[in-house]
Amino acid sequence: MVIETDAAAGEWISITDAAARLSAAGDRIDRSTLSRYLKQHSEALPTREEGKSHLVEFGALVAHRGENIRLRTVPPISGQAPGLGTKAKSPPSRFAGSQSDGFARKAQADAEMREMDLAKRRGELTPTVEVDKAGRDAIALMQSAFERAIESEAASLSVKYGWDERVARIALKGFVRVGLDDFNREIRERLDQRERERVAGDVSQFDQASLQ
Repeated sequence: MVIETDAAAGEWISITDAAARLSAAGDRIDRSTLSRYLKQHSEALPTREEGKSHLVEFGALVAHRGENIRLRTVPPISGQAPGLGTKAKSPPSRFAGSQSDGFARKAQADAEMREMDLAKRRGELTPTVEVDKAGRDAIALMQSAFERAIESEAASLSVKYGWDERVARIALKGFVRVGLDDFNREIRERLDQRERERVAGDVSQFDQASLQ
């Protein structure tokens, strides 16, 4: 069903009146649902206050819903007055947001995939196996450096402060162990977060591909 918009272009009316006009034209919607719709699409459909009322430009609203909402009408049952028939039920949408929002997200996902493919051909992507090995090697080198430093620092503290070198060495090893444990925990948490984001991204790309 098409709603004429020329006469309403530039006309700002209350949300209540807008819901009534849309419903009368076949786009059945109540005020609370329309209010949520306007909040969801606030960038495309700004509102303004006038006294205690919130106004919306009716022409823009009709055009926006015409592009994003598919209206269905059900012919009245024979012998029954129009409007008393069973209300048509739209199939539940699998995707959040409007159809145009879905196309925009799909276009963005496609662009990101093309960018990754180009980076791969240019050799700009590093295999995860190499990253993992480099990380393990770096940690091993760091641990080795700490162990070497403990010996010299324990001797230095013994001379400088008169501490027992063996006790100083034990204390320094304890500090190193605590520091490495904190470091390893932080790295694991960041890797887990990256993995969750990757899985979420894969699911999102799968959903976008389903729109094709």
